[in-house]
Amino acid sequence: MNGSNLMHWWMNLVGSLATIALILTALGVMLGIVKPADVLGHIAAILGIVMLLLMFPGLLMCAWSGMSLWDRIGLVAIGIGAWQLLRPRRQQRKGKKGRLKAGQELD
Repeated sequence: MNGSNLMHWWMNLVGSLATIALILTALGVMLGIVKPADVLGHIAAILGIVMLLLMFPGLLMCAWSGMSLWDRIGLVAIGIGAWQLLRPRRQQRKGKKGRLKAGQELD
């Protein structure tokens, strides 16, 4: 997959989500769910999020293409290590109550 194809797909997705968010905001105003005084704040928040989502992949691709192979390998290793640390650990099984350990007596 080409980088420009990915960016085109991403821009279409973000644009569609922004359109849906703006339509929902307009419906909220018409139905009285959103106060007219709050609409400007909602639209500004939607546009701010859209701008961030449009800039993020470009910055990520620029940073990734500027890295050497060893930097990429190190970054992937750090990510795998963090993922392993955040994985939930299994609880160690307790022994059966009926089994006696060495040195124990029956009560």
